[in-house]
Amino acid sequence: MPVAVRKFADGIQHPVALIGCRATGMSLDCCEYDLAVLAPGANQVVQLDGHTIELLHFGGTAKSFAVEFGRTVMLKDTNKFVLSSAVKEITPEKFQRALAAAGKKSLISSLFCQQKMRDVKLPATAMWLKIASYDFIEGMLALSGSRPMPLHELDQVRQADSRSMAEGVEVALDCIGVERATRPAISRSIKAIKELNSKDYDKDIFASKVDHLLGKSMLADCYYYAGRIAAKNLAGRPDPFYNRYSKLVQLALDLSSDLQSLEKMQKKLFRAVNSALKR
Repeated sequence: MPVAVRKFADGIQHPVALIGCRATGMSLDCCEYDLAVLAPGANQVVQLDGHTIELLHFGGTAKSFAVEFGRTVMLKDTNKFVLSSAVKEITPEKFQRALAAAGKKSLISSLFCQQKMRDVKLPATAMWLKIASYDFIEGMLALSGSRPMPLHELDQVRQADSRSMAEGVEVALDCIGVERATRPAISRSIKAIKELNSKDYDKDIFASKVDHLLGKSMLADCYYYAGRIAAKNLAGRPDPFYNRYSKLVQLALDLSSDLQSLEKMQKKLFRAVNSALKR
């Protein structure tokens, strides 16, 4: 860990731990240092000596966030070792149980999103299918024992050694449309996403990661990541937003307008989710 980042953590008045991809060894050069601060507060991004730091505040105890704190690097604690003790209680078994619970929750969310497809028209129909597909992949990764990390999810899928999840993930990737990962499609999507998240505190992190992936010609990963961020942003919008800004929604997620094809893919995804929930 860079000395500047560690010194910055030492200056925080609350317990701090490094979490996310930098704590797992899966990071890319563009990845930020996620510093989990065990205290209520507003999340923020800090630039320091060429490094990007994202401060993520957690109210309560670390053991209440077993998935987030299951893989950590301790940086600072109190005299009573509040954070260290809580993290120590998150045993590998508890971490896996928390991951499995989160995975099933994501699969159920996928079913919910698929249900919403029935009540809307294009492009919202295609939008909810893509969101459902991202939820499915997130759920399957968690059930396979990997904490999903948006920038790395496609690579996590590639590395996953699980035949039981292969067919369903292939269906989800078809719904997402990774095969359409071209620079023009990505460029249109990124422009729309930047408009969607223009008020987000971490918008510059998104831009930096996209630039890195494009610079490395990692088009499939960039397409997947951009869609993942757009899906997260759009899932929480009020229903009237999708009709009012339908063109923006369509561009952000590179949506298909082939309703017949969407319905066929949804049926395949529905069967995959149900199969996964029965295991």
